[in-house]
Amino acid sequence: MSRLTIERLSHDGRGVARHDGKVAFVTGALSGEVVEAALAQQHRRFDEYRLVDVLEASPDRVEPRCPLTGRCGGCDLQHLAGPAQIAHKTQVLVDQIRRQSGLTPEHLLPPLSADAFAYRRRTRLAVAVPRRGGRPVLGLRTAGSSEVVPIDRCPVLVPELAALPGRLQSLLNDLENPAALGHVELTLAETDGQAALPLVYLRLVAAPSTADRSALSSFARAERSYLALRVGDGAPEYLHRPEPEDPGYRLPEFDLRLAYPPGGFIQGNAGVNRALVHQVVAWVTEVGSGSVLDAFCGVGNFTLALARRGLKVLGVEVSPEAVARARLNADRNGLAVAFVVHDLMQDARKLQRDLFDTAVLDPPRTGARALIGELADRRVANVIYVSCAPSTLARDAAILADAGYALEKLCPVDMFPQTSHIESVSMFRLDGRQLRRR
Repeated sequence: MSRLTIERLSHDGRGVARHDGKVAFVTGALSGEVVEAALAQQHRRFDEYRLVDVLEASPDRVEPRCPLTGRCGGCDLQHLAGPAQIAHKTQVLVDQIRRQSGLTPEHLLPPLSADAFAYRRRTRLAVAVPRRGGRPVLGLRTAGSSEVVPIDRCPVLVPELAALPGRLQSLLNDLENPAALGHVELTLAETDGQAALPLVYLRLVAAPSTADRSALSSFARAERSYLALRVGDGAPEYLHRPEPEDPGYRLPEFDLRLAYPPGGFIQGNAGVNRALVHQVVAWVTEVGSGSVLDAFCGVGNFTLALARRGLKVLGVEVSPEAVARARLNADRNGLAVAFVVHDLMQDARKLQRDLFDTAVLDPPRTGARALIGELADRRVANVIYVSCAPSTLARDAAILADAGYALEKLCPVDMFPQTSHIESVSMFRLDGRQLRRR
């Protein structure tokens, strides 16, 4: 057992101390605290510790609402007060961008945020089935482990989904072949009739038996939920649809409803996503863009909102299924928008040679190195970058900085309160004297 004084928080929310000449990371400890911790794993340059007791607590420490905090790998910052969470994430974001690119934001905006609990409309649950028989376990994996922690309900899920894990566990207990189940995704589906219903999406490694299909259908009817399954690489199949229309979500400010396929990506926080779309559209409108590239456009989250404001937009996405859905969403919302299928992660140079005034991009965690390089080469005036990973944002910002872009605006996005995930939206602008060197 070691007594440690925590100097600061690491980028992933762990306490950082020094002990025996090495950096010590303590999961669950906060800056300024004195703690007792047990050595969990040694490394050459640092060690990892497990928090045993807080001897002197930070004023920012709060009692977690969830009894699984510390076991479940989901909410790793639930012990830190909400304002302190946002302050920590903002500092990490600014520091990483400055360190890698040399850029500091001309305007650091207040974070986009909404409810701190009961906010999450999408989650993935793991399934563990003992090899020698026994009760299957549905839940979330522990941090850095394949162990599945069973959950009955989750306080960060929206009310329509919060208690579903426990009821699904009862269903799993009665299945003939629970080992066929790979994982479960829960998503909130907003319908045309203003109802909000669960979508239960099952990924299976083998087709369910007739009895299991019947049990799944009965469960969905009782829950009044959409239930879809996908076996291997096959197409998704609905076993139950409580409403005739596809699952979707609404952007009321833009009079839009966007449908998505089972297992398709949508932002996990409805309230923050609406604020994010509003922010992006406002920035694009402010710079007076004539034409906009929406890269990694998915089912049209930003594309259709921009089009609703009368802007000429090209949506680009690698997934043919997502592009098909985006085109259908445009048609159903009465909008004429161009979408193309293209892999921007591999070769952005093959993107059609339109001259875009503004590029909006929302890439995966790996960032958008190839596209950023191409945008810089084309001297695109404005780059609005929605990021879910500060490290790759900072790397890509360095490319823009070298090409003469300034970081005009940076806005933290608190998409996942209670977690160390850091999201943001930033606006890079090219010096006006360099705009036409294309």
